[in-house]
Amino acid sequence: MIPGLDPKSDQSPAALVAGLEVSEDALRLAATARNLNELLRVLMRERLQVDAVRILLRVLPKRYALAWACECFKRDAERAPLPPADAACLGAAEHWVADGGDAARQAAMEHAEAGKFDTAGAWLAAAAAFSGGSLAPPGYAVVPPKEFLTADACFAALCLLATREPRQFGPRLSNWLERALGVFAPAAGGPPP
Repeated sequence: MIPGLDPKSDQSPAALVAGLEVSEDALRLAATARNLNELLRVLMRERLQVDAVRILLRVLPKRYALAWACECFKRDAERAPLPPADAACLGAAEHWVADGGDAARQAAMEHAEAGKFDTAGAWLAAAAAFSGGSLAPPGYAVVPPKEFLTADACFAALCLLATREPRQFGPRLSNWLERALGVFAPAAGGPPP
């Protein structure tokens, strides 16, 4: 379980959410939520899934955020095959999740750049590329990525992925969020689904 997602926590999510680009409704709900788990569930119930995804990605460690996004891509590919370039980006992102090394990160960047950051898959690969190291090409001064760049790239990837079926955008995000909460914050006494 991710400690910040513990359903028994009594830590208010208001301070965490205050610094994020979320809706006014999400900010209002964060002020009254008992904890982050409750807030995410209320946001889903209120059809504020975009806010819930952004918040969840910010609290997950980078590798977990990217693993969750990869899982969403894999499940979506079962419904309808991903375009070949996005499938290759998914492979690069999964390789970084499994390996975590700089060579895997740089390979993911090559996939993101090849996709010109125009597709869901390109943003997924970018999320891995932004996980550490330098954003500058080899041989240039090191330019470390900002702390939440991986989370923000995962957010872009998931939102773009959900638009593959525009009329189901919100429900698709809710399904992915439910799965994430089941894995990262399982109910007390039970294993993750």
